[in-house]
Parts: sequence; structure tokens; C-alpha cells
Amino acid sequence: MIPTLITILIFVLIALLFLAAFVLIRTVTFSGKMKLEAAKTAEPEPVDEQRAAEHLSRALQVATISNLERTPAGYLPFVEFHQLLAEMFPRVHSQLQRERIADYSLLYCWPGSNPDLEPVLFAAHQDVVPVDPASLSAWLQLPFSGAVADGSVWGRGALDIKNQLIALLESVEILLERGYQPERTLYLGFGHDEETWGDGALAIVNWLKERGVRLSAVVDEGGSLMTGVLPGVEIPVALVGYGEKGYMTLRLSVDAAPGHSAMPPAQTAIGILARAIARLEAHPLPDYPRALTPLFKAIGPAAPFSLQVAFANLWLLGGIVRKRLLANPKTAAAIRTTTAVTMIQGGIKDNILPNRAEALVNFRLMPGDTIAGVCEHVRKAIRDERVTLEAVGESAREAPAPSAVDTPVFASLSAVVAETFGGVPTAPYLVLGATDARHYTAICDQVFRFSPVLVTSEEMATVHGIGEHIPVEKLAGMVRFYNTLIPAWTGGSEA
Repeated sequence: MIPTLITILIFVLIALLFLAAFVLIRTVTFSGKMKLEAAKTAEPEPVDEQRAAEHLSRALQVATISNLERTPAGYLPFVEFHQLLAEMFPRVHSQLQRERIADYSLLYCWPGSNPDLEPVLFAAHQDVVPVDPASLSAWLQLPFSGAVADGSVWGRGALDIKNQLIALLESVEILLERGYQPERTLYLGFGHDEETWGDGALAIVNWLKERGVRLSAVVDEGGSLMTGVLPGVEIPVALVGYGEKGYMTLRLSVDAAPGHSAMPPAQTAIGILARAIARLEAHPLPDYPRALTPLFKAIGPAAPFSLQVAFANLWLLGGIVRKRLLANPKTAAAIRTTTAVTMIQGGIKDNILPNRAEALVNFRLMPGDTIAGVCEHVRKAIRDERVTLEAVGESAREAPAPSAVDTPVFASLSAVVAETFGGVPTAPYLVLGATDARHYTAICDQVFRFSPVLVTSEEMATVHGIGEHIPVEKLAGMVRFYNTLIPAWTGGSEA
């Protein structure tokens, strides 16, 4: 009996040793070969920080607020903005071709010397979100003053995303000054309604499609350089969006007979709707922890060893990882289609039974989930034919196809990030919101979402909020980035 027990224990011990070795090998081979030390970069070429700051300042003074109602007066600032750009960037406007698309979106073309090469496109948007008048007293500098103070440029759009638009034009103007001639054609696409409809970017895509243009790569806004990407990861990481979520809002409604509250039925319209909402929230859509695998592979060496072990061995530790991810709303949103009840309405008086109750539920769809699939999930979760489902408006859209990241284009982008920002690693991630980039997937397989600027959590809080600003040195860093990436992708030469 004792020898048998000893034999079993020996076999168990050997199995555990093999398991530990297997887990360790997977951990070591899982993460990318990221160098944590600062890369040896070439001496950065000087950028006229004062000129860049002045140009952004003047751009922020033109209140190109999203024209939700599409009124003629609401578009006048965009006309003024176009005139300002022509004044500030004379070489761009004399040597590049410029098209006005859908009246207010802009498309610049810098023809390359080799028309056989597929072009690249860099994107940004002209419009900014409005400012609540009640918040003006909380701004250190007025939102449309474009003030240059305390080492920063202040105003609505300083981080979202006139900084990117100005940095792109600044870079192209510099390259033109040097006599640079691209081999590959370069486009700059600046939509005018990203914050509302996105029709401008769609019109740009259709204009290019009608002319048979297929793009080799696109970079729009999206991720940025950030710290604290994961617990224990202290170094900055360049988060590059390789895809984004889809979007849908459903209206759940219940119709019932009105009456006096003194004689209510067993369930009122509001009660039926409330139970439907409770069931829906109790049955979220499936989660996909492996959706974060590309990000963890990229930054694994910078993460605590425990995290490296966990993500390298999801087959063994997937349950623990899943529980941790779902406990945080930010990481939960990165691995599943989210369900958010955002509006509810029903009843007109406290003693009258409502004849109708309705709620709006917003879904942000993971790539792979479909609108039809989400609707079917909602029906099964609610299990009540008295609740009617209908899509709201025409804004529903599937998640665009994600771009592959094991490509020369992504490798080149990562290399330029490391060169410009001192060895900062690049990690692919899924953008949770919507950008104009989704439209470009119709004519390009390599669409990435990235703004080359290190944004602190405090600065990020000012986007669409109070006190939006960008430090001048960070704006200059954006120009340097494009000064490197544009030649890297267009392969030209200086005269």
C-alpha cells in the first residue's frame, strides 16, 4: 500500500514539474521582443515650436463646432478655417492638390513619383465638440482663445484633434521647404463632422473609390502614448488602434392600457419594461479575453511576471484572468459587446397608469459580434413578447474589420514610434469609441488609429471637458513623428 502511494506521489510530482516547465516556457516565448531600455535614436531634427504653437493657437480660435443641425450659419466657421489653413501653410496650398469634398471636408493630394505604388493617407477632423456655457468660469483660458500660456496651447480641439491636423500640415510644409518629393502618393483627409455624423470622411472615401484609389495604409486619431496601461506597467506605451467597435441603439417599448393607479394590473407597462431591463443586464453578451492577447504580447516584458504567466497560459488560468478583466468596466469593455441602458421614459402623472414605457439601450459591438446576433441575444434574454424592439435612427453599424498587426506597415509604424519617443513600445488595441477611420476600411486593409502624443490622465480628462490644452513640446513631438513617418512610408528623397 505504501509503495503504491509513494509511486502515485512521484507521478504527481513529475506531472507538476512538467506542468510548471510548460507554463514557464510558454511565458518566456509568449511576449514580443520588446526592449525596455531607451532605444538609440538619431538626433531629432529641430522643429520650430513657436511656429507650430502659433498655428495651432490660430486654428483653435476658429470655433468649428460640430454642426448637428446642419444649418448654413453653422458651417461659416469651416469656410473661415479653410482660408486660415491656406494662409498658414502656403507651400501646402500651392504645391499639393486640394479638393473640397461634401462642401466642407478637405482632401489634399501630394502626387508621388511612382504611380504604381498604392498611396497612404493621414486623417484628422476639423470639427470640435461644443462647450457648455455654464463651464466657462472653470476654464483657466477661454475655450476659443487659443491662448499660449504656461507652456501649453489652450482651447477646444487642442487634443481632439486639431493638434493632429496642424501637426500633419506643419510636417508637410517642412518637407516641402526641404524639397522633399515622395515616391508614393500621400493624401491628407480632414473630415468636417466626425463628432456627429461622419459623413465627411465617408464622402472622402467615396470620392477616392470612384477614382479607383486603393490605399496601402491609413493613420487616423485613436490611441496615443499612455502610462499605466496595465497594473504594474510603469513605462509609456503607444496604443495603436487596429480596430474599433460597432454601434447600435435599441428602443425597448411596452404598450398597455391606461387607467387609474387605484386599480392597477398585476404588471404595469413600466413594471414589464423594468423586468426586461433587469433580465438584459443580468445576461451580458459573451466575453472574449483573448481579444487582449495582441496587447499583452506586445507589452508583456514590461508587465509583472504574474500577468505574463496568466496571459501566456489562458488555457490554464483563463478563468482567473476573465474574472479580473470583467471586474473593471474599462477592461470589461475591451473584451465584450457592452450593454448600457441610457434613457428611460414612462408615465405623465403619479396617479395615472402609463399607456407606454420605453428605454434606450446602447450597444458597442465587438468585432465578430453582429447587429442581428445582438438583437437575437436581447430577445432571448428578455423572454417577453410584450416588449417590442426597434433600432433607433440610422446610426447602427457593424464593427469594421480589424487590421492585421503582423505586417510591414505596423512594424514600420512601431519603429518610428520607438525612434521618435526613445524606445517606447507599441501595442495594438481595440478602440472602444467611433472614429472616421472606420470608413477607410472600405478602401484599405491597414487602417490604424493613433495620435503621436503622450497624454496624461489629467490631460485626457480635458478632452470634451474643461481646460483642454496641449504642451507645446508635445505638439512639436507630433511634428517630429510625422517628419519621420511620412518619408518612411512614402519613400521619397530631398532635392
